[in-house]
Amino acid sequence: MIKMQKKLWGSLAAAVIVLGGGYGLSEAQAAKAGSTGAAVQDKALIGIAKAEANALKEAKGIVVSVDLEKKLSGTYYDVEIRKDHQEIEVRLDAYTGKTVKVRKETDKDDDDFYRAGSQNGTLISAGQAAAAAAASAKGTVTEVDLDEDDGILLYEVKIRNGKTETEIGVDASSAKILYTDVDHDDDED
Repeated sequence: MIKMQKKLWGSLAAAVIVLGGGYGLSEAQAAKAGSTGAAVQDKALIGIAKAEANALKEAKGIVVSVDLEKKLSGTYYDVEIRKDHQEIEVRLDAYTGKTVKVRKETDKDDDDFYRAGSQNGTLISAGQAAAAAAASAKGTVTEVDLDEDDGILLYEVKIRNGKTETEIGVDASSAKILYTDVDHDDDED
């Protein structure tokens, strides 16, 4: 009986050491990274509209794409701006809005479809398109792309909510929802 109690207490002690050591290791790694898990969750993304506004401070033009990117080095908004056959990509910290990098290159493509709408002053902003789409689907806006479909300028807005990604087409002049396409990660299509 005494031997059995010693084995039981010995097993319990070993479990406490193993579990406590694992907890301590994870806390040490979090401290080394400079934050705790709770602090990371408290951060809020600046959002598409603010990312667009901050990028336009770096380069004037037409915003044709805003993508939320998660990389090992951090979380960023990559904003693509076009003006006079130039493609400017502005990378912003997704939590602070600070500019991380600006890259410019000559755009030799003949895909300046967005100019017709922008010259008439009828294009809504990427932020307005994101807001219109977000009003019809729950989640985080991860991508906004200006595109042309059958002569109509539209923003394709992607919203991620867990394992569900919703793509919403938003008319680039009226902010009217044109279509909604829902895709679940576990779908086999």
